[in-house]
Amino acid sequence: MMKRAIVFGQEGVNAVGLVQSLGREGVFVISVLMGERSSIIRHSRYSGMIYFVHDFEEALDLMLEKCVFEEPVVVFPAGDGAAVFLENNREKLQGNFVFEYTKGPHSIAFCMNKMNQVRFAQEHGFNVPYSVRLARSEVVPTEMIYPCIVKPLVSCEGDKRDIMIAGDSKQLAIILNEKLQFTTEVIIQQRINRDFDYNMIGCACENGDIHIPLSIRAIKFNHKVQDAKTVCVVEPLDEKIKIEVEKMKNMMRDMGYVGLFAVECMHNKDDDKIYFTEINLRNDGLNSFVVKGGVNLPYMHFTDLLKIPPKRFVPMTHRKKYIWEANHISALKRHSITIWEWIKDLVGVNGFIYYFPDDKWPFYYQFINPFLSLIPFRKKK
Repeated sequence: MMKRAIVFGQEGVNAVGLVQSLGREGVFVISVLMGERSSIIRHSRYSGMIYFVHDFEEALDLMLEKCVFEEPVVVFPAGDGAAVFLENNREKLQGNFVFEYTKGPHSIAFCMNKMNQVRFAQEHGFNVPYSVRLARSEVVPTEMIYPCIVKPLVSCEGDKRDIMIAGDSKQLAIILNEKLQFTTEVIIQQRINRDFDYNMIGCACENGDIHIPLSIRAIKFNHKVQDAKTVCVVEPLDEKIKIEVEKMKNMMRDMGYVGLFAVECMHNKDDDKIYFTEINLRNDGLNSFVVKGGVNLPYMHFTDLLKIPPKRFVPMTHRKKYIWEANHISALKRHSITIWEWIKDLVGVNGFIYYFPDDKWPFYYQFINPFLSLIPFRKKK
């Protein structure tokens, strides 16, 4: 049996990471992407067929026309919108394709709603920042805690450009009345005075097993781009985070979710507590760091859905430091860090998000492509 998978959705770090992770385990990866045809995904040695489309409907038609084989194909959504679209079109795809899903009454779309996530987290004993759901232009509750962060209520129905910080009630009113470009409903949360983020990336299997093998602790950020992570430490689970991991596992079982996921938390330096912030119900861009740490979660999900013998993975037993290189350079360019801080971050680094020793070109082409796009090529008549 030929092992095939489809990476479906927006091109970018999520999609490239899936191609690299699956390809390293001998899976033939077909990419069906909305994005630029100059995407760095084409430079991965593990890329199979690549199709570029304009929207999800065109992607669906293409998959049904060109990607139907004797054996089912596992589809990996690269983004929230792609995950919801697959769920909404399950009947059309059934029989030829398998992908993440939920058991029981809760849909993936329901579980992506951040207020629903807050309720799940509270029920399972997480510390949760004060959270309020509001529509655009609604009056802000007087008990709101500042500073606060404004985010789309459902990621795939909004845009990251609508993630903003308000220091007081006046700033929040301006955001809600004037600055939201793409979002009609938002969640407003008390902003945690964090010193680092915890990302718990895992795989929920059909038999109820939940695998969260390592902790990713983001310790530095590009504060000029929605606090984009720049420097991360990947490490074994310590005693404190193991308590949170057990809560996460119970929460995922309660949701009935089967698939890849990432739970995002923050460590509050004021009270030394870990606070839940949100869940991504699909592969996360940071998953490449877990793969480098010895556990290939996308391939684990692949074998689980196809009911083929799983491969045993052993997570690393010591911490490693990784850099998300594009965010790191952007932090320098946007003066979020100094050149000296940028150089110090590179000391003792063990790797980068796009860089695999057996697949180096995506790492280099993320920097080369912008220059190539500036070169005028004369079209042949």
